[in-house]
Amino acid sequence: MAEFEEACEELGISLIVLSPKKPTYNGGVERGNRIFREEFYNQNNLLADSIASMRFELSQAVSKYNSYRPHRAAKGLTPMHYIHSHILEAS
Repeated sequence: MAEFEEACEELGISLIVLSPKKPTYNGGVERGNRIFREEFYNQNNLLADSIASMRFELSQAVSKYNSYRPHRAAKGLTPMHYIHSHILEAS
């Protein structure tokens, strides 16, 4: 961790350390962690037999989360649809 902190300092990036498992401090991240725990890591049928296959499965889950799974906080849209709709509105 010290190397990461030193690199951030050299780049002028300030770090904010939050207490773990405090949804009131960082609710979006905590919710995302919960979703991945429930929908990805707790799968009984996940058969990744190598790091490469686990990376592939995880990339599929991230794609599903961002492109196919609607989010209540995004007014029922996927994150990608939500972002694209706001980009189009801003143009």
